[in-house]
Amino acid sequence: MKTTPAKARAYSRIGDGAMRFGALAIDQRPPLMNLVAQALGKDPEGVAAEVAELKGLLADTLARSATGILIDPYYAFPAAMPLLPRETGLMLTLEHHRFETVEGGWRKSQLIPGWSVERAVQIGADGLKLLAWHRPDAPAEVVQHQLELVRKVGEECQKADRLFIFEVLPYPLPGEDEAAYKAKLREMSLEIAAAFADPGFHIDLYKLAIPGAASLVREWGGSAYSLDDLEADMREYSKLPAPWLLLSGGLNTDQFVDAFDCAAGAGARGYLAGRAIWQHPLRKYPDLAATRAALLEEGREALDRLNDILLNIPPMYPQVDWVLEGVAG
Repeated sequence: MKTTPAKARAYSRIGDGAMRFGALAIDQRPPLMNLVAQALGKDPEGVAAEVAELKGLLADTLARSATGILIDPYYAFPAAMPLLPRETGLMLTLEHHRFETVEGGWRKSQLIPGWSVERAVQIGADGLKLLAWHRPDAPAEVVQHQLELVRKVGEECQKADRLFIFEVLPYPLPGEDEAAYKAKLREMSLEIAAAFADPGFHIDLYKLAIPGAASLVREWGGSAYSLDDLEADMREYSKLPAPWLLLSGGLNTDQFVDAFDCAAGAGARGYLAGRAIWQHPLRKYPDLAATRAALLEEGREALDRLNDILLNIPPMYPQVDWVLEGVAG
């Protein structure tokens, strides 16, 4: 793969210098807002200060075990930035946690109001992450909206010479039979990744989930397919025009370690995960001292297990285009 000097530097910043990425995600908003609100008996819309405080705690306890960190600009950035080790690569999320829902329950992603690639670069982002919801069976107008949004962000990242980290996820429709949705999730996961395989999207890293439903995996109590089957499917991800990382997508720690072992065997260059690392320790919230202790013990143990797998991924180094116009030899 070819890249620019600036993007090669950004890859190195959020990875280990050999295109291996063990990255922590704390950009989640509704999951943490709901957790805090439930623990405190408050409205999820009224816990901004507490969510920011908790995100600072996540950064303070876990960032030293990660190569990079993904944060949101409004809750996490002010709380986490003063606590991050200087060597930790910085990724900032672009998508609003509220999406537009049109007739039929189809989703249109949108950017955080008042936020942009340009502003993220101004405050030091090495990479910009966008989550787009996608279903291949969505109406043409919805599909077109999603494709145009991704292409627009990709072009802006290309212009800014920063990494574009793209996450794509399917979703169930209102009233859709849960069993039927899970049954088609394996095929749908591969289709949605393939929908964004055009190099014209300027994607530098893909952030992808296992191609299937956790409840259907035999090793986790299901009866439809095995981890070996998923590993074979994930080899299709490795045919995309840029490296890919595994996201945790609601898996627990043990499941995610298993899944990442398979993903690494299928060609993944690392992980970019949150809840599989910090969800269980946060059962101690709102006791901040107990939460800190659980994150330092259980959260770091989860990262250590993942990083043991990460270090067995063979090193890879991008080819850098060193063309410098107007510079005499």
